[in-house]
Amino acid sequence: MARGKKRTDGQLSFNFSLNTGNYVVQANDLVGGKQSLKLNSAKLIRAAIMQIVPEDKELKPYIITIKELSGLLKVSESNLYRDIDDITDDIMKKPVFIKRVSKDTVKWVKIAGVTSCEYNSDIGVSIKLNDDLKPFLLQLKEHYTQYTLDNIMAMKSTYSIRIFELLQEKIKTKVIGRSGEYVQISLQELRECCDCEDKYKQFNHFKTRVLDTACKEINSLTLFRVKYTYVKHGKTIVAIVFHVNMSYHNGNEEQNDTYKLWV
Repeated sequence: MARGKKRTDGQLSFNFSLNTGNYVVQANDLVGGKQSLKLNSAKLIRAAIMQIVPEDKELKPYIITIKELSGLLKVSESNLYRDIDDITDDIMKKPVFIKRVSKDTVKWVKIAGVTSCEYNSDIGVSIKLNDDLKPFLLQLKEHYTQYTLDNIMAMKSTYSIRIFELLQEKIKTKVIGRSGEYVQISLQELRECCDCEDKYKQFNHFKTRVLDTACKEINSLTLFRVKYTYVKHGKTIVAIVFHVNMSYHNGNEEQNDTYKLWV
């Protein structure tokens, strides 16, 4: 359990756990929201979420030293000292967007991810998740997604992190069978969650920059193996069907790489 300690400003904070085998647990509404954080900002936020334990009733402030953060992000301390203000600024300025659907109306609720995130040369980086996120992070009993932090810490693309999270959220079984699982996600949802509504308008660009990048990193850095096919409405691609399996099921996949679906 994290121990509290006094910061130089007299406030109580808690030490960061660096055990990346611990779980990042988020409500599905949060996983499926819009997010636009840069890579190291996204990793730091998820590391902060990892600090939450099932018995927590409040979101606590945490402190991580530059040395610890350097080891966690696999970034040199000199580069981190150079970039830390950009990372904390990014986290402070970019909210998450939670999707709310009512009849035929779609509304995006904007919530700041943190109430504070700052670097102090005496203590390191202090971060406090926003209490408005408590319904999406604390005491979750159902409709949540979890994975161990080590799955995403070596990824070089935020698209890989977001698609990995979406796939985890969509897979309904706790154990993937030998034949794998199929997960269909609309192209619109993928664009929203990857902050690509106005990027890579041509599908071939989206395929190369987002889908292929994500699948390559998931396949090389995690125990999951992912391939995908398309759902078409006429000539227009409207959704992606991912086939997700485990590396230890290799050779038992029933995926046809050239298979296409039309609706």
